Amino acid sequence: MRAILNAARTGFAEIWAHKTRSVLSFLAIAAGSVVFIDAFSAIFHTYERLQKQKEVSGIARLKIVQNRAQSFASPDDYTPPPVMTYEDVLALRERVPGLHMVSPEGSDWRNVLEYEGRRVVTALTGVTPEWTKRDFVYTLKGRFIDWHDVENKLRVCVLVQKAPPPPSNSYEKMNRNRWNISGSFDTMVAHTDLLGKDVLIDNLSFTVIGILEELPYSRRPYIVGQTTDYKVLAPVTTMAHYEFIGPMQSLDVNIDTGDEKTFDDAMRKVNNFLKVRFGDGEFFLLENRLEMIRDTIGKEIKAALVTISLGMLAFIAGGIGIMNVTLATVFARTREIGVRRAIGASRSDIMLQFVVEAVMLGLIGGVLGSALGYLWGVPLKVILGMSANPIKAWMPMVSVLIAALTAFVFAIYPAWVAAGLKPADALRAE
Repeated sequence: MRAILNAARTGFAEIWAHKTRSVLSFLAIAAGSVVFIDAFSAIFHTYERLQKQKEVSGIARLKIVQNRAQSFASPDDYTPPPVMTYEDVLALRERVPGLHMVSPEGSDWRNVLEYEGRRVVTALTGVTPEWTKRDFVYTLKGRFIDWHDVENKLRVCVLVQKAPPPPSNSYEKMNRNRWNISGSFDTMVAHTDLLGKDVLIDNLSFTVIGILEELPYSRRPYIVGQTTDYKVLAPVTTMAHYEFIGPMQSLDVNIDTGDEKTFDDAMRKVNNFLKVRFGDGEFFLLENRLEMIRDTIGKEIKAALVTISLGMLAFIAGGIGIMNVTLATVFARTREIGVRRAIGASRSDIMLQFVVEAVMLGLIGGVLGSALGYLWGVPLKVILGMSANPIKAWMPMVSVLIAALTAFVFAIYPAWVAAGLKPADALRAE
């Protein structure tokens, strides 16, 4: 232990005496630490989001959508496509039992909501209580739509209160402002207590039975994000009854099989149902969200692995730099090595001296890189409008350990060269 402390004292003095050379030596190590921390934080954040998405959003997901292209397949004849009605959804639930979720959705666009003389543009979506089984990233005030509302076609609705937008750059802000046609509705819901109040939607009276407050973007578990921008939710039967959903408008149906193991079998049964029910399964498409999620996860992990590879290359480059500097130090201190060997220092003492000095360079580079990695991974990314990944406490520690290990490995050869010098030859060196 005493030998290590003496070697560390000598190494620090050597590093301080040659500050410029030392800084250049550990900068590559520091760069490797920054890249390493950024990549590992991205990988682990992706993994954590995947686990949360399995709980909140599910993985074994399908979506039935109308295939309008099939209606225009013939150059001579137009075939009106069949539509998926709420009765078809009930039949699907009966014919394919055991599904965790069968959630129909029908949308109307550019509705007008009026309250106390104030009129704002919004969008209405018809749902059932099944809607809450997946993707429910909201805080509910009041109550949600229940089966009584659906069965009796009641004019009740639930409003969605938007979360503040995520950090973004000026271009993203411009696009958000450009397409945010319902900004006035969002402002009204955020600043007006509408719970329990009656509002007019396209001149029909609806009672607001609930308010859904969105979770902040940073707390959402999505890897494959939710693409639907919900504003006003109402019973799907009410929307069909009052013709917010037209007779030729098909419902989309979100399905969750509940288990990846049963996914393929459930997909086959749903396909068979569509063929039997509508005579031709080509009129509807089954979006395989399971495959979509897997592809997205794979792309994110591949990108992170590429980044880690760059970080390891930076570590190796830093190690080579430390090896070169250590070799130069060995040849510059040949007489010192000869004197130490002549007064009784062993080969292991000489090796220890140069290895400890190199490891100190690696440690300094690792600590500096870890600090820069944290600054880049959280504050700077937020300032620049980029997506920030939380950094775990162990990541800087592992980064410093890898930096020290890299320096140790690349210092062995120069230290072995130094220890192999014969005292007589070393003392004769100029």
